[in-house]
Amino acid sequence: MCEFDADVVISGAGPSGLIVGAEAALGGAKVLILEKRNGPTWSRAGTLAPRVMEIFASRGIADVFVKRALELHSDPYSRDGIWAGLPRGSRANIDSDYPYVMMFPQLETERILAEHFRSLGGDIRLNSEVAGVEQDADGVTVTYNDEGGEKQVRGRYLVGADGNRSAVREAAGITRTGTPARRVAVNVDAFVENPYDKPLTVSHNENGWAMTYPLRNGVTRFAFIDAATMNETPDRPLELEDAKAMLRRVHGTDYGITKVDAINRFHDALYMADRIRDGRIFLVGESVRVHYPASGVGMNFCIQDGFNLGWKLAAAVTGRARDGLLDTYVTERIPEIKALLDQVQVQTAIQFGFDPEHIALKDFIEHQVLSSPDISRKISEYLSGLTAHYPSPEGSAEIVGQRLANLTVTNTAGGEANIFELLRGQDFLLIDLTGRAELPAVDPAMRLKVAAAETGDRAALAGLSTLLIRPDGHVAWASDRALDEHRPEAEIREWLNLTSDRPVLLASAATVAA
Repeated sequence: MCEFDADVVISGAGPSGLIVGAEAALGGAKVLILEKRNGPTWSRAGTLAPRVMEIFASRGIADVFVKRALELHSDPYSRDGIWAGLPRGSRANIDSDYPYVMMFPQLETERILAEHFRSLGGDIRLNSEVAGVEQDADGVTVTYNDEGGEKQVRGRYLVGADGNRSAVREAAGITRTGTPARRVAVNVDAFVENPYDKPLTVSHNENGWAMTYPLRNGVTRFAFIDAATMNETPDRPLELEDAKAMLRRVHGTDYGITKVDAINRFHDALYMADRIRDGRIFLVGESVRVHYPASGVGMNFCIQDGFNLGWKLAAAVTGRARDGLLDTYVTERIPEIKALLDQVQVQTAIQFGFDPEHIALKDFIEHQVLSSPDISRKISEYLSGLTAHYPSPEGSAEIVGQRLANLTVTNTAGGEANIFELLRGQDFLLIDLTGRAELPAVDPAMRLKVAAAETGDRAALAGLSTLLIRPDGHVAWASDRALDEHRPEAEIREWLNLTSDRPVLLASAATVAA
């Protein structure tokens, strides 16, 4: 019999690797993360989007992020946004409990997610770099190097979350296609207070593009594209005096900067892996795609990849996965990744142009297009991560496959107050939307909760009476028939991979209580 060191081995302890690990561990898998660094080093991403905050809320850790953000910032919330480097309308009109982008350094995100992962029993081995991968019908053997030399571990599944130069992707023989870097932008994280009244400030002119936002009190990120130097190689080191000269050209001032936390170039290379699964090997995050961080979506969309995969891996290793569940990671996330890369290309085509024609185009888009409330809302919803729509069976209600906005729960034995709280145990949810149906009881051993919820005025739920929600908050099934008329035994049994003839939905909860 094969011995396994872990159910799931993950290469990379960045945000996407950590969220995969946390989800798999929450679902009952034994998880090991190998990380070649000795811990978080510097902040690349600097914001958390609404959908990511919803994900954190559905696992009970959103408040941890908010508390830390308020320790770092006087005001960490920005309701304004950008698209193609241009200012656009507020996120206040999106349907989310988190209608803002929260200013939050990536290294802080990694620290909190690492603590969350370890609290679920996960193991992180630092200074451990993957050197080889060998898979067979039963599992994957991973060779890695640490301070003690070469070692091996064996897992049922392997996840490559190890970035642009993914050792897992290369060892698995997964190629990628795309275009190399042609243009560069720069981040200067300086020890100065935000010089502007707003959390997010953007501007552009013939000299380039400028963005300013605080990473924390006393440290501000000045991002820019310097039209005069944007075609330089992204690998050339950038000294402080060079960066200050660029700031003076683009921002109009160097803000009196004397000390920086980091200066980093980033570029517009665009690559995508030719596949994101090879047998028992999966790729997430930047192991899959590399792109310019247009509108700050990179890390936030990587976390959504990992969230989609993690609970499915847990279901697979514990025998709860229905046939083909792991395949849905590919069919659900590939369209979203491709759509993101298309969006990035549109934005970079606009943002990196500083000739008179591009300036005129930008002015038109900013003042005549992005000023439209409907267009601004649609862009906000997309960039917030709220529009993912996974494939659903033919004839399904429109909401099937979409993420469900939080709803207030009005009838549940556990005393929870909303949908996100009900999802914290990674259960499926059967939700009555009528407020009139008698709720059935469920065997406590089932990973299923039943509750009634208030829909408010949400148009997406109009005409619907019952929903089945997946552990990741996306709608698995919907019906216009109330639970009193139709109890979805078959649908639940399929999603929970139940083979016993024992009924899932029992006598009403009220009857059992009596």
